[in-house]
Amino acid sequence: MKKTILVTGGTGVIGLSIIELFYKKGFNVIAAGISKANNTKIFKKKFSSKRSLTINTELTSSKNVKKVITSSLKKFKKIDVLINCAGIQFVMPLEKYPEKVWRKMMDINLTTPFLFTKELLPIMRKNKWGRIVNIASTHGLIGSVNKSAYTASKHGLVGLTKVTALETAEDPITCNSLCPGFVLTELIQDQIEVVAKKKNIPINRAGVEMLREKQPSLKFVKKEDIATMIYFLCSKEADQITGSNLSLDGAWTAQ
Repeated sequence: MKKTILVTGGTGVIGLSIIELFYKKGFNVIAAGISKANNTKIFKKKFSSKRSLTINTELTSSKNVKKVITSSLKKFKKIDVLINCAGIQFVMPLEKYPEKVWRKMMDINLTTPFLFTKELLPIMRKNKWGRIVNIASTHGLIGSVNKSAYTASKHGLVGLTKVTALETAEDPITCNSLCPGFVLTELIQDQIEVVAKKKNIPINRAGVEMLREKQPSLKFVKKEDIATMIYFLCSKEADQITGSNLSLDGAWTAQ
């Protein structure tokens, strides 16, 4: 029976790249989360309906999470791999940070992974195999100014990874987090535009300026590199990699 992967935020830049690789490798693929109409259209065009499922719904309530899992199991019978990829970003000084945004970010970036992990662990234990990968961030390891909620939520996600790994250490289940530096996603594109406007420079130069401040390689992390690393974590060779936080950050955290 084919293995099945569920990716939250699966129609976004990183999520879609993960799904594309696993689909090529023979997995059934599920994308869950709020999706733009065009993204859903692209997803349905890329993947056969027999081996794919897209569920467009808000993921911060346990009720919706359970519905996603029920629908997925109804179609594919099991879920072998969970990738917690859905996330949002908002940049503002701490003393001006809106409480409403803080709570929303905690819900999406941290509560959603908790809910999916909680619901899927019993299923993975029953199936005697499972892989969980949480897409954290360099900000799960260090901080940056004006990113209080994002940094706090990603640090929390790294902590959740460690506890999940400890609680499944004797099972054939692993849980790891990836901590990418700057990846050229919509979240980062927005920040580049802010830099360009603030410094009155072209967009392409603003991207390099942003990298120069943090990421010594001066190159964006490729979404394909993230997907490849996740695929390796699902291999037999990665059986003993669990509770790890793997940095893909062009030497950002080496400084």
